Amino acid sequence: MKDPPLELLILENSGENESSSSTPMSSSFTSDPATPTRASPTHPSKIHTSPTADLIPATPPHSPHSPLARDKTKKTPSFLRKQPVDLRVFLTMICITMTTSFFIGSMYGPVHRIDSHQIKKYQGKTSDIGADLDAVPAMERQQGWTEVEPALLTPTGPHDVALSDAEVVAGVHHRRAPTEHVADLGMLLESENEGEDYRPAGQHLLIDMRNIAASFLDSEAALSQAMVDVVKESGLTLLSYHCHKLMPAGVSCVGVLLESHISFHTWPDEGVITIDLFTCGPKGLMSAIPIVERLFGIPRKEDEGRGISEPGEDPTKVITRWAHQLRGFRIQNDRANHYLDDESDLALWVLTQLDHRVKEEVISFHTKYQRVDIWDIIPEEAAPSYYDMLAGPFPLGDPKYVDSDYVRPTRTLFLDGTIQSLNDTERVYHEALVHPAMFAHRNPKRVAIVGGGEGATLREILKHKTVEQAVMLEIDEELVKIARDYLPSLCDCSNQVGATPVCFDDKRADVKYTNAIEFFMENYDLDKGKIGDQEKFDVIVVDALDPEDGKDFADALYGGKFVDAMIGSLSPEGVIVIQVGSAPTIHDPPEHRGMYSQRDVLFKHLEMRLNSMLVYEEGRCGFYEPHSFVVGCMSNNCRSQWYANSDVIDDEIYQRIHPTVNKEPQLVHFDGNTQHGYTFTPRAWEDLYCRREPVPKECQYRQLDTSKEVIDWEDNFEIRRNEDNIVGIYTTREIEEGSYIMAEMLAASIFMSTDTRKNLVNNTKSIPEPDTVAIENFINFSRKNGRESLTEGPGSRIVEIGPSTLARKIGEQKQSNTARLVTFLPTLPVYSPVFERNRRMFDVLIVATQDITKGEEVVMFDERGRE
Repeated sequence: MKDPPLELLILENSGENESSSSTPMSSSFTSDPATPTRASPTHPSKIHTSPTADLIPATPPHSPHSPLARDKTKKTPSFLRKQPVDLRVFLTMICITMTTSFFIGSMYGPVHRIDSHQIKKYQGKTSDIGADLDAVPAMERQQGWTEVEPALLTPTGPHDVALSDAEVVAGVHHRRAPTEHVADLGMLLESENEGEDYRPAGQHLLIDMRNIAASFLDSEAALSQAMVDVVKESGLTLLSYHCHKLMPAGVSCVGVLLESHISFHTWPDEGVITIDLFTCGPKGLMSAIPIVERLFGIPRKEDEGRGISEPGEDPTKVITRWAHQLRGFRIQNDRANHYLDDESDLALWVLTQLDHRVKEEVISFHTKYQRVDIWDIIPEEAAPSYYDMLAGPFPLGDPKYVDSDYVRPTRTLFLDGTIQSLNDTERVYHEALVHPAMFAHRNPKRVAIVGGGEGATLREILKHKTVEQAVMLEIDEELVKIARDYLPSLCDCSNQVGATPVCFDDKRADVKYTNAIEFFMENYDLDKGKIGDQEKFDVIVVDALDPEDGKDFADALYGGKFVDAMIGSLSPEGVIVIQVGSAPTIHDPPEHRGMYSQRDVLFKHLEMRLNSMLVYEEGRCGFYEPHSFVVGCMSNNCRSQWYANSDVIDDEIYQRIHPTVNKEPQLVHFDGNTQHGYTFTPRAWEDLYCRREPVPKECQYRQLDTSKEVIDWEDNFEIRRNEDNIVGIYTTREIEEGSYIMAEMLAASIFMSTDTRKNLVNNTKSIPEPDTVAIENFINFSRKNGRESLTEGPGSRIVEIGPSTLARKIGEQKQSNTARLVTFLPTLPVYSPVFERNRRMFDVLIVATQDITKGEEVVMFDERGRE
């Protein structure tokens, strides 16, 4: 029988007498032959159970009880002459030896040196050591640690000594210079040279593909080669990979990258593969998407596998869905300035959406001032719009249009990651931005545009017949060129009678590629007005950054000096409109304490410079949230235009807007009713206004006091003459101070705009005399019982038609017992959503200013009185 190997020989038992008492085995074997040890029979787990146990002597070969020892004629083989060894001592010695060898090799091993002429050869423009080392090709520093000559590291003198590798290792440094060979760690760099690429953050790319060839998805060799090629062509470094063939079909692979990892899993019968690529560092992953599509997108045959194609889908057409995210932890400043960050609109609308049917990059370009991204997108569940049907191959209403294949992509513009417009809803946004301000001015001739490089704001302004010159101030000339090429519908004026095909080329358009801030501050002053060679403007449209963007340019754009210069450029009846970002909600904190603090600063500054400010919202711009705008007026006359009846606005649209070539309406969204809707300020603006510190006085009158009684006319008042035979109103019951007097009748008052009064007067001149009696009587009644509105602007009148017109009115508050609610309010502020939302209640509501006894006459304080 063959002897067992030496490493299996374990001395388990000693002694010759198996029946003698046994003691537990020691944790180590003894080297004293006189004190043999035995394994305890009560601990069978400690007994060796090797199949070669019968070949191992029961007693050590040197024992006098050993059969070898008793056989004096046999010579003991040399391989059996062994001494018992303590295993713990043995393992400890091995560890000490390995550790000592490692440190000796690290301290005295060979060092590859980069000479000074090599550093200077590849030295970059920057002077920091990290940049210089990175400039040295990795092929010249592949082996071992890399050491730079001391004279290049420090300027202290020629006697400095370069740090050894052990000394470098002892330092707390984590960044290394890049190398070509994956086993070369590269030189450790100083901690202050660490950049964003070494922070605990990275990029995550998810790619799902279907309609892939089953034979390709079940081939471990083909898939692993495709993975290796993707890594190589993407500029990444593959350290190792492992693939596993699954049964009955499918392959799973994972590759370890120097940057992080790549992995995928396949379903051959379904024709599906899902790919996961994660990298750390600044190098983008977006460029890897077409590489993955090319190397993994092997189309399946029609009869190959069962597939999971959608009804009507070409089974041989590879479908790709992908999403990109930034992962890990990044400082807030980096997040705010990174156009791919999850907080950016580009990530929210495009990059992180895995279910988009179409997600194609049209252009991604860095101009001198900003990053421009244009994408074509179609969400998964998109349905054809009315305009998609008009452009489609079938008649309007054809049932085939339920298929999303007839949905045209939405072309979306992003600047520095912030969404600007969508080609299918941009007309709603730009009409909401431009026309309310244009119609708030009775005759705008010279208009300025701040921003608006895509041309849509200019397009809307040129629709007005009154406009003689539109000055567009856009700092980024390259953006205008991109708009011409990739966003032609935004600057298209071809359907306007008398206009040029491209709005930028219109003779009324004066496009200046300049800094708008410098333009206004050089030509206008708040107090002096015009100080340069530029004339004043009737309307200014500011279509620039949102106040909450947090960018340096946004801070300057909404800063006091620039705003003052713009206001100084306005004519006496001038109007300015500014888009001020997403609309607030009732849950928002006070704006000066929240993310919209810049908007709060802007508003408070405008309040000190203008005579009237009005806010409005538009929720159909295509954005995820309603967008908000503020209109500011140099004169209160704009309030009359703002609150004009819808038919008045419709008539002005007809009179002032250029006709179209195709006879279709020029405006697709804005009309009289749209403007009427803008006059109703949303509740959130009022809530935010009343969260100011200190709280504005009018906020306490936002709604009726439910603890007070509403005293209607019925059974509570009567009309009779006093001792002087003067008709008055008297109470038939006691009325408590603070009660609301005849509220129901007052709510029926007639509000007459300036235009309504003019139309009535003109009718009396054009209609035959007998037929004008009723109109003349009403005009006389309105003059006698009407009064000017305190909130709706000059010329607007309130005509009371109930018995309240008979109440005696005096100008002494102490002698009265009732007053209009507006008496307790401050003069109409420049900006007050409380007044705008409650203007008619403030105008008509009467309150008891003291307790009124039964039978007492109702005497109203009204210093602004009737005419």
